[in-house]
Amino acid sequence: MEEFIKANRKVEYGLDLEKVFIGKDIVSRYNITVDESVLSMWSGFMPTSSYPESSREFAGRLGFPQIFLPYSFLMNLTLSLGVENFAHSSVLKLALRDAIYLNPAFPGDTFSCSIKIINVYKSSRPGNSVIESSHLLFNQKGEPVFSLIRVSLFPEINPRKTISSEQKIPYQNNLFKEKILARARNISMDNVMIRLEAGDLILHPYVRPIGKSENLFWSTYLKNTHPSHYNYQRYKPFEIIIPGGMVIAMVSGIAAREFRQILMQQIDVAFHVNPVYAEDRIGAFSFVRGVNQLMPGFEEVFIRTFGIRNMDTEPELSDVAFPKSLFDTRVERPSQVRQIIDEKCPVLRDKVCCVIDWSVLRKVDI
Repeated sequence: MEEFIKANRKVEYGLDLEKVFIGKDIVSRYNITVDESVLSMWSGFMPTSSYPESSREFAGRLGFPQIFLPYSFLMNLTLSLGVENFAHSSVLKLALRDAIYLNPAFPGDTFSCSIKIINVYKSSRPGNSVIESSHLLFNQKGEPVFSLIRVSLFPEINPRKTISSEQKIPYQNNLFKEKILARARNISMDNVMIRLEAGDLILHPYVRPIGKSENLFWSTYLKNTHPSHYNYQRYKPFEIIIPGGMVIAMVSGIAAREFRQILMQQIDVAFHVNPVYAEDRIGAFSFVRGVNQLMPGFEEVFIRTFGIRNMDTEPELSDVAFPKSLFDTRVERPSQVRQIIDEKCPVLRDKVCCVIDWSVLRKVDI
């Protein structure tokens, strides 16, 4: 008689919720070498408006041997390398903060990621906890390249021990941005842009989807192993969610076109309001919060950008008056955004996918 056997082993991915404590260090299981073909494919996927990320000649004028790997790519790599042994067991990514490009990264570099749990607290959502984690991407030399703080919703956790959540993270600095600013002072740039002032509101004309094949390719390449991004057997096609990092990258890339020429960008806070599914069309509009003149010919623009799904932004919103409360940076939760939209701007109901508070360093004509 033939014998039968059932599966008796299962590999568990994600954070072990029984072994959580503030200060816990986690190291990604992956090392990834990024070659020039990946840079080319990313440039064909994400809009870019940064000379150092698109022009080898300009990068050379700044004293660097190659084009930089794009900010948006490194942000996604930093997030994704922490999925398999951390975020896989999370319920939602609530937000990211302080996404900083620390040192130049180039094609040919090899990357890995380390994660530190810096805070754990109860969520306002019953049965859940919030974990704040610091993610650091580093290269083959051990140099820090990119850092960010991720805020994630997990099932309820009782941490094993607690240390102070007021921790200074020594590698979070703007030295790379300052280096670029210093080197670009005597370099001429052709500028295709508009003058900006605090209070300006821009409807960005660029609208495009993230397709099914693009989502599958980049989720696989970046090691974003959560099944909601690729498992068409478990989820219906209209239930496949685009990873949040890709959405934020696409929205900021769409917006950046009107702010060029950009030397460096930095996301201070980004949070999701509604999910984006494969083939949803993504657009954006931006409010200029402030403009800081750093020195003659250079300025830093502080922006709040709203990602929009399934609207042709410019023609459909050209006659809409937006409530100013949407652009208050104290509005920092999805529920706050939804409440303002429901009460004061119903044309945006269920249309906003994310909100990004960020800044761009750019060269201007004197």
